[in-house]
Amino acid sequence: MDKVENSKISPGQLFSLIILFDMGTALVVSLGIMAEKDAWLAILLGAAGGLFLFFVYTSLFRLYPDLPLTTYMREILGKWIGWTLGLFYILFFLYGAARDVRDGGDLLVSSVLDQTPTIVISSVLIISVAYVLNKGIEVLARTAQIFLVILVILALLSNLLLLLSGTVEINRLLPVLGNGWGPVIKTSLKQTIEFPHGEVICFTMLLPYLNKPKKGVRAGFAAVLISGLILSYSSALNIAVLGTDIVGRTTFPMLYMISLINIGEFIQRLDVFVVLTLIIGDFFKVAIFFYAGVMAAADVFQIRDYRKLILPIGLLILLISMMITGSFAEHIEEGNLALQTVFVLFGTVIPLALLLVGGLRRRFKSDR
Repeated sequence: MDKVENSKISPGQLFSLIILFDMGTALVVSLGIMAEKDAWLAILLGAAGGLFLFFVYTSLFRLYPDLPLTTYMREILGKWIGWTLGLFYILFFLYGAARDVRDGGDLLVSSVLDQTPTIVISSVLIISVAYVLNKGIEVLARTAQIFLVILVILALLSNLLLLLSGTVEINRLLPVLGNGWGPVIKTSLKQTIEFPHGEVICFTMLLPYLNKPKKGVRAGFAAVLISGLILSYSSALNIAVLGTDIVGRTTFPMLYMISLINIGEFIQRLDVFVVLTLIIGDFFKVAIFFYAGVMAAADVFQIRDYRKLILPIGLLILLISMMITGSFAEHIEEGNLALQTVFVLFGTVIPLALLLVGGLRRRFKSDR
């Protein structure tokens, strides 16, 4: 089955979507802190792994430029194996969306909306995403460009105020590689490659909609690299301001860091900057997983109008998000396990196998 939507997205729009997706919730949590002071280095190493994974995804796209992931799986592996694997990818995309819905809800409840039930926040998020997706991927992509500009302005302003407030102590990052490369490599393999870069597998459902594929692929590589640099810088800043102990214990270190800004007893309480960053990032991460799940289901079950699936899949994502775990601590623990199993399988192992088999099939065909 060919593409089920006629919209087109530009390289700049793909760049904005990947940046917002990659940063998502990763920007506001203590990413890579298992490597302690070298968390920023583990994130950089993860970004290098992310570039390799994006190379795998775009190589598959070059082999099948007009087809999404769930369609060319049937071309590579045969109708029945490809169809079954497509079904599992639908579940994977829905699980990813549900985890991010839960992430956003729990982080907001634990930080600023402590009297609001998680189900209310999650429901509002799902309804908002469903409304935008109903308008098409092009609308989501244009929205991403606008919100990326807003986030850049918030980031520049926050960094300037942090520097002026005198809370940054570079010495907290020293010594670099005090425990050697071991913890850095271990952290990148266990966490910072798959989260968030392995999740970019979602974009294999969007790449066929690029209006300029070559420029779009280059924009995608730039987005993966830049988002990795931003996440690394953010982690280093968290540690330079708070220290590794506080970052490791705090659910929402960026919120605590921004709350320390106090210039002349006048400029303070800028928590809204971080809350807005979380809401925007989580919205786009959920939206991409949600959209990938809808498009995969439309392709696998041969449904021409994907919009018919938005409401039922949205309700399913909401239900899964509430049933995943009983508490936020359990949710984080399950997430760490899922990163090393589910996300590695669907984000790394299967795409590598598809590229290998697809490349061999193309070569044998050309030799005949």
